[in-house]
Order: sequence, then structure tokens, then C-alpha cells
Amino acid sequence: MTKGILLKFKFLSLNNIRKLVLVNLIVMIPVFIFIYTAVQLVPMVIRYIDSLNITVLEVSPEYERLALIVVSKKPGDNLWNNVQAYLLDRKSFNSIRKHIFLSAFSENSVNILQQKSLAFGEIRYINKPVTLMGNTGEKVITFNIENVREGNIEILFYNTRASPDRWLVIFYSILLAVSFFLISGSLGGISDYTQRVVFHETRGFGYLLESIRRNFVRSVIISCIISVVLGAVAANIYFYIFIMSTDISVIIAAINFWMLIFFLFILLWVYPLSVLSKGESIWKVIKKSLFVSFDNFEFTLNVLLILFIMGVCSLFTLSLLPGFAGGFSFLNTALKEISSRYSKSEVTARYI
Repeated sequence: MTKGILLKFKFLSLNNIRKLVLVNLIVMIPVFIFIYTAVQLVPMVIRYIDSLNITVLEVSPEYERLALIVVSKKPGDNLWNNVQAYLLDRKSFNSIRKHIFLSAFSENSVNILQQKSLAFGEIRYINKPVTLMGNTGEKVITFNIENVREGNIEILFYNTRASPDRWLVIFYSILLAVSFFLISGSLGGISDYTQRVVFHETRGFGYLLESIRRNFVRSVIISCIISVVLGAVAANIYFYIFIMSTDISVIIAAINFWMLIFFLFILLWVYPLSVLSKGESIWKVIKKSLFVSFDNFEFTLNVLLILFIMGVCSLFTLSLLPGFAGGFSFLNTALKEISSRYSKSEVTARYI
């Protein structure tokens, strides 16, 4: 990454700042809708996944936000010969999190968990209701657990007021889908418009709308491919860290994390290359992006890092600056720099 590219990007951004802000304003509403609905739906999905193994049947009405922890010992641990369950107030969960993971090895951690718990007890039978009693003998919670793996820790966050209305979930899901298609369908057009800025071509606002319309379907397909790939890897990371919770799962989660970086790396140039290669299939565009990334390994890593920094900065400006437009403008500036190294025939011969 040369200073010249950063200086060119700075010059272009300052001279076209109104255009970039206008582009960001266009996508701001669907972005906010997407973020809001995702914040509402993602916790619901996580609670549903967490509840696949543990089902809460009854909770004392005086409690609202709880954390139910089930700890299963490994063969050879000398604290228990069975499984222990703890019920904690959600507010106190983070302060004693480490003792949950140390409880299979440290008697001191066991004592701290028991002192801080609203209720605790042993689980002697699987697939049968388990009731935990409070310090004064009152029934606090009744739950059912379907399976307990040796050496595992199951954590279920429960909120008595978190049972969403079915129609509200459907409404949020529709909003999430619509906002996703509006955002993803606009990315190709934004990349095309900012590419014209980078190439010093004067284009009006009408060109942006026409470019979004012209590239909408292709952009949605590319976005869906990227979302499925990255979403699957991210789901794997969550599954192996929070659901499996075994020694080997941490290693698998680490491998998946580097896979996530790998896919971000190879898909980095897809949108700008899609604009430059309109007559080619999406699969060929992805292959070309793969070629450009690995043929310019260090350069691409630097671009990815700078885009990450720009993304963080966008959070503080509500995506006005640099936002989507600034990100694509920088990406097209970088691509313009490295594309001058290749002839069209050379690139075609290498990625086919």
C-alpha cells in the first residue's frame, strides 16, 4: 500500500464529498431499518437455539432476567459424580463468569457459585423435569434438559418478558428481508457510481439511480452469496464456542475464524470487478477477485485493514462519512492502482 493511493483517495473524497454524502444518505434509511430489526431478531434466534437443549417449564414470578447454568464434570474430576445446575440473576452473571468455567476444577469456585446463586442443585435424571429450590425452600425454577455431554457447560439466558408476539416476529422478519434486498441491490450501483468518480467522469444523480436499477439483480445475487458464505462461517464459530463448549470445539472455532478472514480476503474485489466485467458470469468475477487478492496478497491485506478502520469510523458518523460510498471509493481507487499492472489478456489467461 503506497501513500500515493491514500493521497489520491483523500483528494477525490474532498473534491466529491457532497456526492459521497448524498449516496450515503440514500442507503441510510434501509441500513437503520436493517440494524434495528437485526438487533430485535438476533437475540430471539439465539434464545431459540439455546433452548433446544434446555426448556424452562416454570419460573417464580418475582424473577425476570435469569441465567441458568448446567455444569457436567469430565471423567476424573473429583468434585461430583453427577451434573450441577445453578440459577443466577443476569446482572451478577458477568461478575462470576470465570468461576463457572473453573467450577469443575476448583472447590473455591464451586462455593462462590453456590453463594451467588438464587438456587442450585444436582441433576440426577435426564429428560425429566428438574426443580431448583431457593435458600428459604421456595420453588424457583423448573426446567427440562434433554442431553448433557461430559465436560460441557450449558448456559441459557432466560427472560420472563421475552416471549415475542408471533406477528411481531413476522413483521420484523419482513422488514429485515426488505431492507437487506434494498441495501444489497444498491451496492453494485454505488460501486459503479464511485468508480466513475475515481475515473474522473462527471456523472449526475440520475446516473446513480439508473446504475442501481441496472445492477440491482446482479448485486443482490452477489450479496446473497457473500452473506451465505460469511453467515455460515460465523454461525459455525458461535456453535462451536457457545453450544459445543468442548476442548476441540475451541480449535474448530479458531479455524472457522480464519476461514472468515479468508473469505473476506478473496471476496474483497467482487463488487468493483463486477462493474468492470458486466458481460461475465458472477462465478468468473469471483475467480477474478480470488486471483487479484492472491496475486497482490500484502496489498489486499492492507486494503482490508483500512476498510475495517473506515467501517469503525462510519459507526461514529452514522454512516455519513466515509460510509458505503467512501468504502467503495477507496476500493475502486486501490483497484485502479493495481489494475494498471495487468493487461486484459493476462488477467483472463490467469483466472480462467
